[in-house]
Formats: sequence, C-alpha cells, structure tokens
Amino acid sequence: MRLPEIERGDGLLWRFLIRLISLMSGMRLPDAARIVLYHKQFYGDPASAWTHAAMRGDSAWTVGERELIAAMTAKWNACAFCIGAHSAIAARVLGKPVVTSALEDFRQAKLSAKLRSTLAFLEILAMTPDELTARDARSVLQAGITTEALEDAIAVTTLFSITVRCADTFNFAMLDDKDFDRAAKRMLVQGYALGRGKTPAHPDHRALAEVLRYHVLEGPGLTSPVLRQAMAERAAGGTPLEPLYDELARQIGEATYKVMDEQVAKVLEKAGSEKAVFELIVASAVGAGFYRWKRGLEILEATH
Repeated sequence: MRLPEIERGDGLLWRFLIRLISLMSGMRLPDAARIVLYHKQFYGDPASAWTHAAMRGDSAWTVGERELIAAMTAKWNACAFCIGAHSAIAARVLGKPVVTSALEDFRQAKLSAKLRSTLAFLEILAMTPDELTARDARSVLQAGITTEALEDAIAVTTLFSITVRCADTFNFAMLDDKDFDRAAKRMLVQGYALGRGKTPAHPDHRALAEVLRYHVLEGPGLTSPVLRQAMAERAAGGTPLEPLYDELARQIGEATYKVMDEQVAKVLEKAGSEKAVFELIVASAVGAGFYRWKRGLEILEATH
C-alpha cells in the first residue's frame, strides 16, 4: 500500500475494526476492503452502494457471470490483484475450469453465446472506448441480450474500471490462492456491503452512478472540486494539467499498472496529506471509469 494511512485506517475506531476483522477472519484484511473503509463518505460509501447493487442485485446475469465480467475487466487492465480476487469468486460459482479458460480466451471458452457476445462488447468498452459503435451494441442485442441486461454489464465494467485503477495506483498487496479463495467465500455470502446489505429488485444504475460521481468530483473534501474534476478529465484523455498532477492522472487513465512509487510520493509532497492524495487518485480513477460509463450508455441509446 503506497499510502500507509489507508493500511492502518483513519481514526481509532477503524484501526480497531481492521485489526478485529483480520483476527476473526484469520487473514489480513485485503486492501480492497481497506480502501472503502478509508475516507468512507468521500468514496467508500457511494462506491460500495453501487457495487453491491450491481453485483448482487437482481439481474439477468448470475452472480458468477458478473464476477467473471469483473475478472475480465481486470484482465483487460492488467490488474493482477483484481484478476485473482474476482476469478476466485467466479470460480466458486461457475467452476475453475470455465473461469480459467475464459481468462485465456473468452471467445473459445464454454460460456453462453450471450455472455461471449457481451464480453466482446465490454472488451472494446474497457480498452478502446472511442472505438465502440452502435453496431457493436446491436450485435449484442441481436444475440438476445436485453437493453437492461447490457446496461447491467456496462455498470459492472465501469465499476471495475475504477477499482482496478485504485488497486494498482495504491499498490494493493497480493494474496495467495488460499487467501483469495477464503475471501471469495466470504464475498459470496456478504457481497460488497459492510455486513449483509440489502439490494433492490433491480438497481437504478444511473442514480447510483450520479451519487458516486457527485461525492468524488463535487462533494466536500480536502482538495478543490475544480482540481478533482480536472484530474478526472485528464484521466479520460482531456486537457493537460501542471506536470506533477498531469503525469499521475494521465497514467491512471492509460495504464495504471505502470504508476510508480515516486509519482505518488511527488503528489503527496505537493498535496500535503495522504487523504488529499487519496482524493486525487480516486478522482482520476472515477474519471476514467465514468468516461466508459457515458460512452457505453451513449452507444446503447444510439440503438433505439
């Protein structure tokens, strides 16, 4: 973890709970959980609300299929932690051979034609969103996928386009296969909420997305909303910033796995606190993710 404050928690209560959860589970609390417990109202609460609804709410996609979409999004972004985490959850539902073959080549894997078609659409959305066309969306719809189901899938790829960028920028500690499986078992029971969160009949993705966008890019924080919005825009390929911020935001948008300790350290020196750096990194990740969200919805709406 590149920011020690996230590692230990911000405040005595969360530090105690992190230690308690680690003790009770018999393993170190993964960094994916630590990040949503840190500065919770800024990112953790709205991100968890949308993620839990998208991954465990009612959908035409099974839990295993949604976890496989998350794992594939991680693969397309070369995020080793998220590949391990979500392939482990998917494997508990779909079986390890299916998940392994999908990660190797989803077009040849024993998946439903509907899922293969949707993954082809999502691969473009995740990797080269500007190349996505209405023809790509129509191809999915013609395979029998409903508009609602495709929006569900777009939401999953959007959320994990954000998550993978956070995982690599903050440098999440890898788990071994045993701990990934133990965590996967808990996630199937618990979901993405703290405790067993309730989910709606079908999530209102657009409303949940707007809550997350507002909190991260416009809500209160240690940093200026103007700077956060500029970081988000730059991560989505927008206007360059002053070099120090520009380098980090651009890298988060293009290839987060290449972010270096030195880049984060320089922004920390400039911003003055770990919480401020956290806000700027998350804003960049959200900017890159929401570029894909907007692009996916635009293409979907163009089919009507």
